[in-house]
Amino acid sequence: MSLDVRLKQLELILSSRKIMLGYSVGTDDVIRHMGFDPVATREAAHVTGKSVVEIICEKIGMEPREFQRLLKEKINLGR
Repeated sequence: MSLDVRLKQLELILSSRKIMLGYSVGTDDVIRHMGFDPVATREAAHVTGKSVVEIICEKIGMEPREFQRLLKEKINLGR
């Protein structure tokens, strides 16, 4: 399963819990929180034929697997 698919699944899970969390979490919100423009990031992914995650990982200098591990860790802390 690709990281993009997993992020979408997590977004759906979190948005279904918005009553419990008190707010909704969207992919664009996460991209903005990391300091990137979601539209520009998606456009760069489209132009290069890469995923949004690959573009973000290039920008922050991190391997996608490490990014995925840290993301899972943060999500598990929120449970």
